[in-house]
Amino acid sequence: MISLAKVLSGKPISLIGEIKFYQPTIQEIVDRGENSYWVALSLWLLNREDLITGEDENTRKLDDYEIWIWYVLNNPSIRKVFISSCDMLLREKVEFFDISGTIYIGEKKSGVILDKTFYLLMRELCSRIMPVESASEGKQFQETKHMSERERAMIEKMKSSAKKIEETKNPNKRPEDFLGSRILGLVAVGGYTFEQVYNMTMLQFDMLLQKYVDIQTFELRTQLSPYISSEDGQNVNKFWLD
Repeated sequence: MISLAKVLSGKPISLIGEIKFYQPTIQEIVDRGENSYWVALSLWLLNREDLITGEDENTRKLDDYEIWIWYVLNNPSIRKVFISSCDMLLREKVEFFDISGTIYIGEKKSGVILDKTFYLLMRELCSRIMPVESASEGKQFQETKHMSERERAMIEKMKSSAKKIEETKNPNKRPEDFLGSRILGLVAVGGYTFEQVYNMTMLQFDMLLQKYVDIQTFELRTQLSPYISSEDGQNVNKFWLD
């Protein structure tokens, strides 16, 4: 299991042999295009259900890795994305051997064959750095039948404040420059310079932004806690570092 602390460092992670996994900085992602970055990650996380429209006798004999690599080898669109993904995340060239059904990553002497172990390591890393919603999201402002009118009014105020925080974190009104708006938000509220933010990895950036939201939510609930005391305890204020 690859720890969160390891991927948060942003340093290259050794995979197999001399092949390393690199996390692009925000600047590199901006230069390449944010969509290209997410596609490069998502490719390694494709499940058999994403690739096969219907299982048959032949596909049932194959495991997820065998199905995935078959599509990389035989689907021109997926192959193109795979090459881009290896360039972005591994900084290595790719060579396809269609007759033997194998893929070679890296230079001749220092490269490796993409086997099941390599595939599973890449899946784990990519799943680690994909954005994860807060565990408490959607649950922190639940109303219950035991609430008084005063408590309900306080919940509405909290929802309104949370919405303002979310707009800073996730400004959906500007889809044409979604990443740019979030970068501006972190610089404005986090005390970082633009240079510092552009040198972050996407994982560092997303988690700092999410932590800011958690802190603001915790402080808001702490301020309003004297007015909210639900009998069923569903609105316990969870400390932001937990």
